[in-house]
Amino acid sequence: MYRFLLTPRWVGGLALAVVLALACVALGAWQWDRREQARERNAPVLANYATDPRPVTEVLGTQPSTGVLPRDAEWTPVRARGRYVPEQTLLVRNRPLDGRPGYHVLVPLRLEDGRTLVVDRGWLPTGATGAAPDAVPAPPSGVVDVVARLRPPEPASERDAPAGQVQTIDLDAIAAALDAPDLVTSAYAVLAEEDPPVSSAPVPLPRPAVDEGPHLSYSLQWFVFAAGIFVGYGVLARRTARDLAAEAGGPPRAPRPARRRPTAEQEEDALLDAAEQSRPPGHRARSG
Repeated sequence: MYRFLLTPRWVGGLALAVVLALACVALGAWQWDRREQARERNAPVLANYATDPRPVTEVLGTQPSTGVLPRDAEWTPVRARGRYVPEQTLLVRNRPLDGRPGYHVLVPLRLEDGRTLVVDRGWLPTGATGAAPDAVPAPPSGVVDVVARLRPPEPASERDAPAGQVQTIDLDAIAAALDAPDLVTSAYAVLAEEDPPVSSAPVPLPRPAVDEGPHLSYSLQWFVFAAGIFVGYGVLARRTARDLAAEAGGPPRAPRPARRRPTAEQEEDALLDAAEQSRPPGHRARSG
């Protein structure tokens, strides 16, 4: 009954179903991988962001810090004491916040042990000219106690920037531009608190979002689509087999006519006939 599945048409249909199902599985695996990347990206935020601050020397050590901040140390809050170097302030270009264009404000902080840590003090909107903020608030003067969260350096950019600005937080390039060999290049710090506070300061940077996005639901949908292709193929094959079996059994039989209920006259005649038949032979009415 299912021998028709071996015909070229049905074999080609099965091959097409396999190809489409594999494509759906590949797309589902891609969405699943994107979800795993989001979870990996969010893990340090969830693990470290709200923890108690630790001494910066405990996290970065006491020697000149090079290389890259370990993954499990990202977003770790640290305490540091030092003096800002406002004359070396840098602006990071193209940093929107809530849909508004703007800049991040980087100010080196010279620590008590002699090293320099780049501190991202927050966000400023683009000014009237669009080339820079209208004003850059000065950091606190003198000795400052800072609580900030560590972040790894950003990749280098091939694009040029105006004087006093950078395209990315590339700490190696910043150390060279500022002629600061003692600059910590393994991490910079996103400001959370500073003491003494100032009356005017950049907008504090918000906590990063930890939403995984719709990747899980998209992945499951693609896997369901892959299974649905074979289900549809099987349903179509079953219907075809049923139609072929019906054709092989010959033309369908004509429906039997419905029996009509006898009328009152027919019922009366039937009773008279039955009574006549029950009489003795000599007493039956003669016909004709």
